[in-house]
Amino acid sequence: MKVYAPNVHLFAFQLDKNSNDPSINKNFLWETGDEIVHTILHQDLHLCQHIDVNKEPDSPRVDLLKDAEVIDNNYAISFAGKIPLNQTQDVLIKGFAHPLRIYDSYSLWLNLRRPEQEDDNPTADVDITFLSQFNQNNCLTFKEHPLFLGQTLLITAWLTGAKDKKVVKQIAEECLTAVFPDSQKRPPFNRQGELFGSPIFEYGLFSQISNYQHMLIWLFADEQADIKFNQCYQELLDLLFFRTKVIKAYKDSREIYKKLDAAYLKIEAEIDKMPKLGEEESLVAANLTDLKNQLKALPQLALTYTRLLRNLEDYQNTIAINAYNYEERLQKVHAIIGDNISFLETFNQKNCPFFQQQINADLGYFRHGLELLGRAIDSIRGIVEIEQAERDRSLEHTIQILGIGFGGGAIASGVFTTHIDKINLPLVQKHPLYASLTLSIIATVVFIALGWLITKRK
Repeated sequence: MKVYAPNVHLFAFQLDKNSNDPSINKNFLWETGDEIVHTILHQDLHLCQHIDVNKEPDSPRVDLLKDAEVIDNNYAISFAGKIPLNQTQDVLIKGFAHPLRIYDSYSLWLNLRRPEQEDDNPTADVDITFLSQFNQNNCLTFKEHPLFLGQTLLITAWLTGAKDKKVVKQIAEECLTAVFPDSQKRPPFNRQGELFGSPIFEYGLFSQISNYQHMLIWLFADEQADIKFNQCYQELLDLLFFRTKVIKAYKDSREIYKKLDAAYLKIEAEIDKMPKLGEEESLVAANLTDLKNQLKALPQLALTYTRLLRNLEDYQNTIAINAYNYEERLQKVHAIIGDNISFLETFNQKNCPFFQQQINADLGYFRHGLELLGRAIDSIRGIVEIEQAERDRSLEHTIQILGIGFGGGAIASGVFTTHIDKINLPLVQKHPLYASLTLSIIATVVFIALGWLITKRK
């Protein structure tokens, strides 16, 4: 099958975040854009040399192309080159790179297209397999990076006749296969709809959020879709930006969910170690040192757990803010076009509420863990205080007993020493010192036993 004037639009986003970490490449977005153009057209754009990232720092939306390079209010860098159509013919490819800063992030809109006209004549239809030239070595998929937010790949192409309208799904699938010949890297089909009167297909499933990749294939049935796209391209780019921010926040929230789940298991394990109140044997056997160590460990676990909960709440707020911004841009698109935009509304009406409900459910569940931690800390602290008081009381009793015993023994020893010669026993007379010592020890033991009975009665 053939299509007319296919376009590849790549919208990619990166956080504008200051970092002192030399291992984090702040120019990742621009350098990846350079790599894509070099891979496809063997040209070097050197985007970093054409942009000023410090331009208008307080403005929410800035075209980053240096003022000296702006021609006729065009803030994009244009380029052109040729790629093989077949073994004997090369065809012209045009494109542009539009660098932006939107709020706290950078945006790169990269376009590669087969022009609609060449030398004032319409260009010929091309086979759908021609699209494979635009994604050599899977160059259109950005690699993982700490600052990278996400991307949307939009393929637009004109249908070549009335017959094509009957097989638009097949055409879209062939476009997808041409761009992603490796089925392992191909995003799965999500839904089909219409936008500005022309069929559009969306790929990528949120159920596979860890490997989520967003792709749109938009097949123009007439000029209206193309005209309206150009009328509100800025708002559409903003929509994709806010959409990407929402998805990134939800994706990161799933990682926090895993960490919270692991922390919750640690909390339960610590609680299982606690002596059970009411079980005297368990309470007596509890090692006071271990309990004190546990009392030190639990607040640190609570601090980590609280931070994770706060991170989850932050992602929930990020989703709410960007969902609001998405809705605002939708209203602008509707005001410009005055057309049915239900295809774009689905994300805000269905997906964003689902993300927020999921995080709400997570917060409700894991906040219970914080309550458990609080009760565990209070319980262990109480047990430690009881155990310490018992041990202090036991030590006091022991000192009292030994005091009575040794005191009484000392008195008895003095008496025995003074009057030992008056004891008329052969053994005592023969070994007076030994006898005195033995009687003193016996007296001490007797007084210790007496002291024990006295303190026991108290």
